[in-house]
Amino acid sequence: MSMNEAVFAPASLLDTPRRLVADFSVWRRQYAAYRNTMHELTKLDDRDLADLGMSRADFHYLAKQSAAKA
Repeated sequence: MSMNEAVFAPASLLDTPRRLVADFSVWRRQYAAYRNTMHELTKLDDRDLADLGMSRADFHYLAKQSAAKA
């Protein structure tokens, strides 16, 4: 092996940490949106929920939908 044939890590090994950081960043943003939506929904009283045609059983689904859009 000559000096010009230095051994470097394949690009795929270098992309893995970047992908993990990017995935974690997406997860944090989505989880923050989920938490924020759940927090806002739990502040509604039963009368407001009835006016909106929602029940407390819908909260998880609505928060997941909100997080998916974030």
